[in-house]
Amino acid sequence: MAYGTLYMIVGPSGSGKQALIDAVLAARPDMGRAPLIVSAQHSNNTCVVGSVSPDRFLHYMRRDMFALQWDCDGFRYGMTHDAAKQLRDGESLILSCDSSIIDKARELYPNIKVIYITARMDVLRRRLASMEYGSDTEIDMHLAQSARLRPRKHDMVTVDTSDSIAAGAKALMAAISATG
Repeated sequence: MAYGTLYMIVGPSGSGKQALIDAVLAARPDMGRAPLIVSAQHSNNTCVVGSVSPDRFLHYMRRDMFALQWDCDGFRYGMTHDAAKQLRDGESLILSCDSSIIDKARELYPNIKVIYITARMDVLRRRLASMEYGSDTEIDMHLAQSARLRPRKHDMVTVDTSDSIAAGAKALMAAISATG
């Protein structure tokens, strides 16, 4: 059986990553959500399959329970080793993650596709404000940092959600269909 593909979805907050991933998974029952744990008592993030306390997350880290781990926006995220078995079994997985782990993922898994989700700055600013992300200054600082952290050295597909999340979902579906 062929090895599955890990679709790494990266991009700034407010770009619509969660909504796009949910749309893909609803349309593609052959794909799964990568098993992801977050260091929070509760998470509304639909990309997360489990939430644990920060202390429990550190315990899991010390026990090497994560294949990939990263910090973002004050939380810690970890993709469990279950993903490796799912990929080996031929299942393709989708993972919303930070671009800092792309190189590590490439070392671990043979089939990686990076898809960068973005939108124009004015659209991101408006979306973050509607999510009560913070003050205007905090939003501007976050957007400036996101622009600096955009992956540049990786082969990746870019999906722009400036027009609408629905159009972005179609573009993401097309990008996934073209690669796998």
